Amino acid sequence: LSGMLSYPRTESTAYPKSFDILGSLQQQSSHPYWGEHASNLLESGFTKPRGGVDMGDHPPITPCRMVQPNELHGDSARVYELVTRHFLASVSP
Repeated sequence: LSGMLSYPRTESTAYPKSFDILGSLQQQSSHPYWGEHASNLLESGFTKPRGGVDMGDHPPITPCRMVQPNELHGDSARVYELVTRHFLASVSP
């Protein structure tokens, strides 16, 4: 999952002010499974997550790029989907 997900060993549960939520949503907007949801968030507005702890070294685990369903298999695909869906949920109203 190198290059597909952010650094996985972090205690951060809050996005730093510098984190590009808009850019991350734009990357996911063409995904065949959750792209429509990401596009809706871009159109109608996303919610900046509140709370959590920013340890400063890394943001929470997030997708770094959009991965097509056939690029990953097995556990790797499941982990990527879990992280991406969690990210989308964290910025959904």
